[in-house]
Amino acid sequence: MSQLALAHDASWSLPAELTAFVGRRLDRAELRRLLSESRLVTLTGLGGVGKTRLALQVAAELRRATPDGVWFVPLAELSDPGLIADVTAAVLGIHDRSGEFGAIRLAEYLRPRELLLVLDNCEHLVDDCAVLADTLLRSCPRLRILATSREAMRIAGETVLPVTPLSVPPAAHQGALNEYESVRLFVERATQVISGFSVDEENRAAVLGICEHLEGIPLALELAAVRLRAMSPSELLEGLREHWLLLDIGSRSAPGRHRTMSACIEWSSTLCSPAERDLWERLSVFAGGFEMDAIQYVGADIDASATRDSISRLVQSLVDKSILTIALRDGRARYTMHEVLRQFGLERLESAGSLKSARRAHRDFYADLLARVDADWISARQVDWMRRLRREEANLRLALEFCCTEPGEATAGLELASRLRKYALAYGALSEVRGWLHRLLPLVPEHGLTRFRGLRAACGLAALQGDRQDAESLLAEAQELARDIGSPAIALVDQVAGWHQMLLGDFAESLDNFERALDGLQSGGNLRDIAETRAVQAMTYWSAGDLERATAAHQACIDICQAAGESWYRSFSLLGLGLAGWSDGGDRTRSVELVRLSLELKRRMDDRLGVALCLEALAWMHAGEHPSRSARLLGAADALWTLMATSLEANSGLFPIRQDSEKSAREALGSELFTVSYAEGAQMDLPSAIAYALEEKPAPGRDTNPEPHSGPAVLTKREHQIAELLATGLTNEDIARKLVISRRTVETHVEHILVKLGFTSRTQVAVWVSERSKP
Repeated sequence: MSQLALAHDASWSLPAELTAFVGRRLDRAELRRLLSESRLVTLTGLGGVGKTRLALQVAAELRRATPDGVWFVPLAELSDPGLIADVTAAVLGIHDRSGEFGAIRLAEYLRPRELLLVLDNCEHLVDDCAVLADTLLRSCPRLRILATSREAMRIAGETVLPVTPLSVPPAAHQGALNEYESVRLFVERATQVISGFSVDEENRAAVLGICEHLEGIPLALELAAVRLRAMSPSELLEGLREHWLLLDIGSRSAPGRHRTMSACIEWSSTLCSPAERDLWERLSVFAGGFEMDAIQYVGADIDASATRDSISRLVQSLVDKSILTIALRDGRARYTMHEVLRQFGLERLESAGSLKSARRAHRDFYADLLARVDADWISARQVDWMRRLRREEANLRLALEFCCTEPGEATAGLELASRLRKYALAYGALSEVRGWLHRLLPLVPEHGLTRFRGLRAACGLAALQGDRQDAESLLAEAQELARDIGSPAIALVDQVAGWHQMLLGDFAESLDNFERALDGLQSGGNLRDIAETRAVQAMTYWSAGDLERATAAHQACIDICQAAGESWYRSFSLLGLGLAGWSDGGDRTRSVELVRLSLELKRRMDDRLGVALCLEALAWMHAGEHPSRSARLLGAADALWTLMATSLEANSGLFPIRQDSEKSAREALGSELFTVSYAEGAQMDLPSAIAYALEEKPAPGRDTNPEPHSGPAVLTKREHQIAELLATGLTNEDIARKLVISRRTVETHVEHILVKLGFTSRTQVAVWVSERSKP
């Protein structure tokens, strides 16, 4: 019954454009017409001609006419054809429990939906893209595909639309130039470089000549426009002409427009200093964007005298020359390189024999990044780290692929994949990370700590997906290795054994393992693993009916996390405290508040596993008094479980409670009304489901597609009152006495204030109150 509950916006995944789209009115109209008649349209043409921009523009125009949205699947950085279906599924927010996702399973998810897939940059994977497109189109009658590629897929039903360069004025043209698209694009980009730039009698001939020599190729025009920072249009045209003549001694068999593009890129290269060219080439090993610390790491060995400052200056120069593009994401500067420029850099690296060392440096950076994430996990920076890993998905895949395919690198790859266990749990990427682990484990047969970590990670993920046979096999080998390795491996294998047994419903054995794990971990002072163990131990106590010990264990976890400003484990224990209070027949209102507080934290982290558990818990709590709300929440939770390729059935302690709650809601509503309400919840996208659970938006049917939550929520009157008292330095106990409420109620309000404002300390609240009070 579940539908796709998409992880971000329910209608699209198109990247935001940073510059205005210019021209191509006829091309846009023709492409819309073709998409109305054909279910597969492929845009073909040379690199840099504007295939992707045209596809994005038309896809954006078709958003409202496509019920289930338009979805952009970037393939340029993908080197493994076996991952095309996985990347497509990741864009859609779909994950599969088998670890072997493929076209058939993707078709099963897409069959009932009417959507448009934009497969971008298929040329290097064209055969495999053709197989995927053919399979999906034959299985999904309402699916349409818009592809961009340098060559057609050549399958049945494909319509090919060649994308030509922009219109160029003829030589010695005497009429208006702005009626030609190439001129409009060049002038539009030039005004971004020189405010107020326009075509006049003095520069008219040079502008016409530039557009003619570059033959209207959009990327070439954009690269050339940047040069106006340092030269006049006449000087720019002279430089282009010189490099056009140099091209004549190159390959005469290459297509003319390809030669022109090569000339433009080659000329951009010659205008760079040797250090800039070297950095350009080194940065071509990245995929999907990169940040300054990654640039400084990979670029550090270009020159023995290179410093962070000198590399930063080189980066700025490459941005100025349009080799790099900069944009803000999650408040961080992130750099990208056009694919044509990236391929140019890779070719230079390969011809110089430096490609392997550059890829190794790239891999080493991400190994170091994941090590830093692990070391700093229990901290106020945890949410930032989680967002960083999300931004680095493409680079992590590239680093792992290098380790899988390059001899001698598998051990480093297994370390990488093992450290992604928490990422897999938080974002529901269970199948993909399991897949990497299963590729790498056979390549690292040596019995040691690296293999142990891989076994432990793979075991935990398999158990969560309900693959008990695989989990048992992995656990047995991990236990054998742990005995040879000793502490702390023994404690960590006890922890994952407890996790596995909890999911099986063997609570007594699970608790014994958790106790042994805690004994070993506490002697080493490992707060990260202690907090995790406390959280899952507490859930096991709760499943076993020992509410007092469950509450104590959750509180122990919260105490560790609260002191450090940690959010993830704390959110699980807040959820657990809510469930314990509800099970004990205590204050139902407070129990719901605790679960909603957990859900607010999980929304900030985009923790899909945690969100699903919170939706379940709220559904259980509402089953008696609000059965229709309970049914909707169950539907929303099931849609999310499906996307993560698992279900609550994998958890023997929770599933019976789910069954009882569903039965209660169904009996209260009647089967027909329950089914309707359940379907409404299953059709919600993720932001809508969270907003509904938090009662931030109207019920489904009136507004089921609200905008994703952004920015701090508004504080209630009581929360404002408590925030002001916090700013005066009062303790929770002081505030409770002053307001004549319980200390526990104050603690709950303080948690809400911190989450809503995105803060981790009372001091930050005090500063916020002070700033608001300024005239």
